[in-house]
Amino acid sequence: MINNLRILSLGAGVQSSTLALMINKGEVPMVDAAIFADTGGEPKAVYDWLEWLTKQLSYPVYIVSKGNLREDMINAIDGKYKFLSVPLFTRNAETGKKGLLRRQCTADYKILPVNQKVRELLGLEKVRKEKKELLLKC
Repeated sequence: MINNLRILSLGAGVQSSTLALMINKGEVPMVDAAIFADTGGEPKAVYDWLEWLTKQLSYPVYIVSKGNLREDMINAIDGKYKFLSVPLFTRNAETGKKGLLRRQCTADYKILPVNQKVRELLGLEKVRKEKKELLLKC
């Protein structure tokens, strides 16, 4: 079991890609791995860039995913899910006041899959939620 890991959270944008290449060149301390959280909805150019980038790196790049965010959004709109985890912006037709509904997609589609991969790399068991029994008193 590994006790300590250095992980790069790789978004495949300018900043994290630059950092990934700097790490590879020794300009920044080496990492054990990089992790890219794939929402399934990135433009083709991002996936092409990620493929090129991973070939340049001497350390492993893991791609993790909870699923396809776009498809899950469509399924939520179609009523297959009770809660839509993406940000939805609102505007009151009468007052023009703007708002934002509950947002959970970053946690669900990026943070959770990355954390699960880190736990796996550390050799830790999956987090299991304990089933609670409902006791009814009559």
